Amino acid sequence: MTVTNNAVIGVALSYIEANPDDVDLVRSLIVLALHGPPITARSTTPAHVTCRAAVVSPDWRVLEVVDTSSATWQLPTGHLAAADVSLLGASLRLASRHGGVDPNLVIPDGIVAFDVDAMVAPAAAGLGEPEHVHYAVTYLFHVEDRDLAVSEARAHAVRWVDPGRIPGRLGTKLSLLSRQARLVR
Repeated sequence: MTVTNNAVIGVALSYIEANPDDVDLVRSLIVLALHGPPITARSTTPAHVTCRAAVVSPDWRVLEVVDTSSATWQLPTGHLAAADVSLLGASLRLASRHGGVDPNLVIPDGIVAFDVDAMVAPAAAGLGEPEHVHYAVTYLFHVEDRDLAVSEARAHAVRWVDPGRIPGRLGTKLSLLSRQARLVR
């Protein structure tokens, strides 16, 4: 079963409740989900939802993976699959698929998305995709041991970085949370 537009609206409304300053950004996602075709389908333009996983270790390092298409480092990221039943589950699947993260060894930070961001995706002529917007819904996951959390087969394609190296607002949020967690210790 695919994640429905109503489910996306529910996630967006929960996110706004927790992050009222982001209402303008998320409002357009809600409008598209209310009036458009399936917002989680890769073929939906001018925008659709993608998911990311922010996996953090006890020492507040963030998992990055190599994107094979661009040879750049990024969070485990991707489009939803038809079998995904929730955005949280899709994020966990992407952490497992791209990062080799054992889903049994992660603890979700909660059921509310940690971040929602809108990013322009360039046109992909080979895929027949025009320039469009990705609404990247990010969930935060914790692991107790980064060596055990990632499979040995993927160890060459992952790295653990300081949250300050994550670009944009997401990096700022992760850095702030990292500082707060260190103060509590």
